[in-house]
Amino acid sequence: MQPFIVVRNYREDDELKCQELVRDYIMSFFKKSFYCFCFREITLQFIVITWAILFIFLGVPLTFCALCVPGCIFFLFSGTYFSFYAKAVELMKTKPNQALVAECYEPYIFRLKPNEVTYQIFMDDAPYEPSFKNKFRKKIIATVSVKSHSSIYNAAWIYRFAVAPNYSFQKVAEPMFGLILKNCIQLGYQTIESTISEWQENERDFYDNLGFATRQIYHKQIIGNSLSVMKTQLTFNLRKDEALQKQN
Repeated sequence: MQPFIVVRNYREDDELKCQELVRDYIMSFFKKSFYCFCFREITLQFIVITWAILFIFLGVPLTFCALCVPGCIFFLFSGTYFSFYAKAVELMKTKPNQALVAECYEPYIFRLKPNEVTYQIFMDDAPYEPSFKNKFRKKIIATVSVKSHSSIYNAAWIYRFAVAPNYSFQKVAEPMFGLILKNCIQLGYQTIESTISEWQENERDFYDNLGFATRQIYHKQIIGNSLSVMKTQLTFNLRKDEALQKQN
């Protein structure tokens, strides 16, 4: 049986699955950011300063001062982990105003990896009988939500955007964003905004291919003023897209 994906509107009973998907998606960037932080100059400076304080001011033997190295690494690990987890919890608690989900239908016995399979994608519902669809297991593999931007006039804001690992990001996200852009045009928004971090390479390529432009680049604090992550705010002119659609 050929597996397929249905892109449909969010329902209330999807909330728990969407929360789990958003949490796992946010936490998937934790390891990459932690490894990056380990090799930054501020980490080495923190280890050296801690070592000097223990040895010079507290009189700790030099051998025991070496324990500050794994101690600092553990502090960095826990600080980064809880920062990402706090962001995930914040997004999990935020109820979506307008949202879409991508629901995947796969056979119960399915040995192939998702990135090895070509999925048919349907909008709203699949043209199959309920008895046929009951032969598949269902799971939500992507979600995206949109709300009015809090500080930019007549702009929409993309949030709670997540795609399950091992699934093709481009193939799953493209039809969802096509419908999101269409809905935002119908609602009268002028632009649509989104934010990505420096580790989201797939997302950056995807937004660039859609025609998003960089509005601003800034640094968001992770642990105090010492460690921060570079964020990029992207914008898309919906009026320009609407004009192109009319021409076509």
